[in-house]
Amino acid sequence: MAYYKQIQALVFICLSLLYNNRIEGTKFVEIVSEQAEAKVYPKLYSGSTDLRFFAGWTTGNDGMICYSPLCQGFIVSNVSGAPVPGGKVAPLSTYNGDDYFVTLSIKKDRKTQDWSLYRDDDDNPILIGWWPKTLFNNTFDYATMIAWAGGVLYPKNETSPPMGSGHVGCEGANKAAYISNIKIFDKFGQTAPPYEENEFTDRTDCFTTGGFKYSYGKGYNFFYGGHAGCNN
Repeated sequence: MAYYKQIQALVFICLSLLYNNRIEGTKFVEIVSEQAEAKVYPKLYSGSTDLRFFAGWTTGNDGMICYSPLCQGFIVSNVSGAPVPGGKVAPLSTYNGDDYFVTLSIKKDRKTQDWSLYRDDDDNPILIGWWPKTLFNNTFDYATMIAWAGGVLYPKNETSPPMGSGHVGCEGANKAAYISNIKIFDKFGQTAPPYEENEFTDRTDCFTTGGFKYSYGKGYNFFYGGHAGCNN
């Protein structure tokens, strides 16, 4: 079993057409109990279909996710230029157009033992905020499972919204959404390849990935997404 204290990835930022109160989002990075996501959540924002940034964590043993700014726990740094939970994400990438992206990382702070979330787009990472160690009863020293993903939620007996750019992963560059330059760091702080990767799609008839792979300029990466209209 591997043990991880830091993960990082570059994420393509896009918004596909949504309707009603369905949820579409990209899970930037997840490390056991913590996650950073961009999602459209109309029910929370008076029907708004703007893409917004969220920081979440699991509470208790029920596996439910609590999202900042809806509940207390994640502490916002208030550093200039840092994304704020609940804030809009812009500009957005367009199909066959310009790509916009953000690089995020989650890492264990050696001094405080808190888990910190950074925006890592340039040489000077910006601290977005952190999950205090007290959220996890001070026992969460390292992660044994990490994930990057896209997802949609919609009511039973209705059809799904699109995922990612609204195009399947196999369409590739400038068309499908993607997560690239995926990096993990072991308990010694050394970069390690994601050699235990497991690719999973629960509705291959609706949503696909382009396969997890390594490519020049993108590092370890995968494309993902799908069209609207998937049935329950």
